[in-house]
Amino acid sequence: MKVAVLGVGGLGRIIALELASDPHVKELVLADVHGDRSKALRSIGRTAVVYPLQVDVGDPIGLQEVLAGADVAVNATLPEHNLAVMSACLEAGCSYVDAWGLSPVAPGERPGVLDQLDRDDAWKKRGLTAVVTMGSDPGISNLMARAAAERLQTVDEIRILKAAAGGGNIEGYPLYSRAVFLRDALSPPTVWEDGKLVPQAFVSGEEDFEFPAPVGKRHVYQFYHEEVLTLPRRLGRPVRRVCYKHDINPELVRAIVALEGLGLLAEDKRLPLGGGRMTFRDAFLATFPEPSTLIGPVAGAMAIVADVLGVRGDGTRARSTASIVVDHREANRRRGTTAERYLTAGAVAAAAALLADKKALRPGVLAPEELPPERVLPDLSARGITFEIHESTA
Repeated sequence: MKVAVLGVGGLGRIIALELASDPHVKELVLADVHGDRSKALRSIGRTAVVYPLQVDVGDPIGLQEVLAGADVAVNATLPEHNLAVMSACLEAGCSYVDAWGLSPVAPGERPGVLDQLDRDDAWKKRGLTAVVTMGSDPGISNLMARAAAERLQTVDEIRILKAAAGGGNIEGYPLYSRAVFLRDALSPPTVWEDGKLVPQAFVSGEEDFEFPAPVGKRHVYQFYHEEVLTLPRRLGRPVRRVCYKHDINPELVRAIVALEGLGLLAEDKRLPLGGGRMTFRDAFLATFPEPSTLIGPVAGAMAIVADVLGVRGDGTRARSTASIVVDHREANRRRGTTAERYLTAGAVAAAAALLADKKALRPGVLAPEELPPERVLPDLSARGITFEIHESTA
């Protein structure tokens, strides 16, 4: 198959490495607004021929040239480009996959993933398939929630929880795109409850949760995430409640919300610095750990849990819990990256493999929980990504 990867920065580079080692990929187009980044990956192909290009996804003509003849497009750019890239893929007759949606930060703004899912009919009519938010979480977390829920007759509640430990001074900071995290942190958390989304206060719902070793007990808080939006709609069965909790530093979130309230994170708020000027927003984000620079030194592990409460077929209440733990050093050994990006790259590559098989998925726009477990889970396992499920009486 021919795959086009749009954006080969921090995450896109790892996705490109994953796809370059996939025997099904025969041609790999790497497009980035910075041509030197794509050219630096020219030699990664094992069985695939790699074509590095300098292209701005905001240029419709250049984007169509990249997508020409591609079977699958992987969108590893910022989520602001999701809808435009999806439109270009639909016009080019190319399947599509991305790793994250656009968080709503303005009052009343609609979550971007819902706009993507609303395009389901248009993609059905063209006989094409798009898979959205197929990363670590959302993405693998959705697959875990489905697998855990399938062990129960009815589902009352799904909780997605995430934490990391052992990372020293990076604990409590995001190990994915800083720009994406900033939007997530500015988006009020929501909980799906009794058929509707219920807004929550920032860093509310604090609790202690026992993650698998070596992560252990962590403080987690409500945080905006797409699983709350897609699981009630696309799991294929009723769910009374869905929430997402993260062990992110609560003071960091409060600081971000306060700075936004003061107008300091606006794109036009510039500071004089070293003879030039930069935005306060960029200066603030520069203080965060940059995942691309954490190759090698990062210790510790990351854990994701899908905790599902419901009723078994015999009428007893039960808990079905799926969990995955990835050591940062193991992720570094395998792909030269963090656990977060290792999982995301594997998930995207698995979705791309499914999309290349035109009969594997129904046409339309799919959330990760709609992917057939018998196809996607073996592919993830072959990439070193597996999760465990445990049941107990609730």
